[in-house]
This record gives sequence, structure tokens and C-alpha cells, in this order.
Amino acid sequence: MIDKKKRLGKGMMALVDEMSDSQPDAKDIGVIDIDRIIPNRYQPRKTISEGALKELADSIREKGVIQPVIVSELGDGRYELVAGERRWRASKLAGLLEIPAIIRDYSEEERIEIALIENIQREDLNAMEVAMAYKEIMERIGLTQEQLSQKIGKNRSTVTNTLRLLKLPEYIRDRVMNGELTEGHARAILSIEDIDGQLNLAKTIIERGLSVREAEEIARGGQPKKKQDVSRETSKARDTGIDELQERFISALGAKVELVGSKKKGKIMIYYHNTDELETLFRAIVRGK
Repeated sequence: MIDKKKRLGKGMMALVDEMSDSQPDAKDIGVIDIDRIIPNRYQPRKTISEGALKELADSIREKGVIQPVIVSELGDGRYELVAGERRWRASKLAGLLEIPAIIRDYSEEERIEIALIENIQREDLNAMEVAMAYKEIMERIGLTQEQLSQKIGKNRSTVTNTLRLLKLPEYIRDRVMNGELTEGHARAILSIEDIDGQLNLAKTIIERGLSVREAEEIARGGQPKKKQDVSRETSKARDTGIDELQERFISALGAKVELVGSKKKGKIMIYYHNTDELETLFRAIVRGK
């Protein structure tokens, strides 16, 4: 039987650091049937990239699970994940029947806090997922914004501004969640008081592909400078063949690409709308696919 050690009375940051940095003793670690593990009820991440999960599954098939997941025993033969949901899901995708796991006793309060902090430290949660996680932990444990900021090591103003995102209309929250709008866009939209104005700006940002600075300009009552249509630029300074190269980039990457400058000097702008598209672009550029 695996000896379970309680690590109570420590700050949550110390607990997460311990999980990340320490090498567990043999008696701390075991191998568990993968189907006996259930997801963490307090997992703040609502979306996991299928592309990234598949890549991790491929790595696990080749090298195995290098870092054990952390679980807590439920008492009915099942275990609840405390940390490592991506590894667990990728292992299932890879066809593993068992997974190495560290079994520890945690109170429900600790499970909530660790699930939040472990993900914030190691995963790229989008701003809306972070805001929802903040709200959940405050409500479940009864923390103030000041107490939460101390536990996660962030400024009180950062916590406050993140929580304000939850005041946005559902349409906008969904667009932040799926990556169509960034946190910066959302903050610009929040500076508009009426809901109709917020929705109009959000749709304008998406339709016109506005930057955060341009969105802020509109929110202040101004208008962003008119963008130059680089793809059909007729300036004499534009070298012959740039348009053709631009089209070749678009065809190769399957994304919107703009070339600015000349053949001798300039910049390439590649646009993406979510994490999956970004990962696809990365693989296409780095691996030549």
C-alpha cells in the first residue's frame, strides 16, 4: 500500500513548487489504472487544444509519462486528479492503461487552490478562464481579492482587472474564450459603459482585425488610422514580385499574410485567430510542413 503524506499548513505556492521541483520518494509514487482517475472538479481550464494534446500523446507513446500526475484518493477505489490533467488526457489518447501517479491527501480547499495555481503557473489559460477560476476560488473558500492576490502572487489590481472581465456580455466573453478577442481587446471594450456600445466594438474588432491600440482609440471616441491595403498596395516603392511572394506565403501557410516593405527590407505579418491556428502555423514554419 502506498504511503500517503499530508503536506498541510503550507502556503499554496510552496505546495505547487514542491510538486514541480521535488523528486518523490518511491513510497510516494505508484501506478494506477487510468480509468480509475477522474478529472479535478475545480479544473479552471475549460478548453484544451486538440493539436497540443495529440502532440503530447505522441510524445508519451515514444517516451512514456516522464512526470507523474498528482492524485488524491476518494475512498471508493477511484482517485481525483489534483494536477496533470493534460498528461492524463494525453495518456488516455495514447492508449495507456496505467499511469504513474503521486498519491497525496489534500483537503477540498487545497484541491481547489492547487488546481487553480498549478494551471496558472504552467498553462496558458486564457483571460476568461483565469477570471472564472478567480471567482470560483473566492466563492468556495470565502477569500477577498486581497487574500487571493497574496495566495497567487499577483497584484491586487491585476486580480481586480481580471475579475472585471466577467462583467462583459456573454457574446464577448465567448469570443475571449475562443481567442477571437484578446484580454487587451476586452479591457478596451470594458471602458465603454453601455452594452450596445461594447457589443458593437467587439464585432468591429473581429470584422476588421483591429489591434488593441486601435480598439482603445475607438473606445475613447476616436477612429483608428485607416489601414493601408498592403495586399493590393500600388505604391511605387513596392517592388515588383512582392504581391506574388505574399500570395505564395498565404498558399503555403493557409493563413492571412501581409508583406510590408521591399525585397531588400521589410516585415512579414502572419495573422491567427486562436491557439490551434497558432500551433499549426508554428509546425508549418518550423518543420516545413
